[in-house]
Amino acid sequence: MVTVFSFSVLSIVFIVQLASLKKRFSFKRGVRLLLFITVGFILAYFVYLIVFQYILWRDAGPPSIYFIPPYQSMWYVVNYHFIRFGLYYLISLAAAAAFFVTAQKLNNRFNERFFEPEEPYLGALSIFLLGNPAWGYAWIFYIVAMLSVAAIATSYQLLVTKENHRFSLYWLWLPVAILTIIVMSLF
Repeated sequence: MVTVFSFSVLSIVFIVQLASLKKRFSFKRGVRLLLFITVGFILAYFVYLIVFQYILWRDAGPPSIYFIPPYQSMWYVVNYHFIRFGLYYLISLAAAAAFFVTAQKLNNRFNERFFEPEEPYLGALSIFLLGNPAWGYAWIFYIVAMLSVAAIATSYQLLVTKENHRFSLYWLWLPVAILTIIVMSLF
């Protein structure tokens, strides 16, 4: 379910990004809101997993009933799903937050030389959604892919075309994330 959700969110945001070429709405505000909604959805799904795991173990009878209170602490159920699901997203959320804060500070310090205003949100959203347990730590491959694309494109621009202006990754954040999901799903 979350796998389809992550892929769908990235695809829809990319379509909206393409539609924003007409500049009729604030894409930055929409991406910021979607980032918070997505984090909230994943948190709500985590709570859903915990509640239904508790109900499943409660109704299953012995030996499953011994995994819940009064035989075990409620933290056993929470930790069970935290290790299986929540930890991946917590790590990707920390990576997304680190990327976002770093990108914002660099952008503010150097007068938006590195990123368009929406790019930190696009990168953070992509990194967070690639924290799905089905893909392992796909966000690491995503960051490596983005750095590789940036290095290759900048090298090409400087060495072949002899242009000396910044190469923007604005249109690559979401397609590379979607491609990462597809590649990780194949393996």
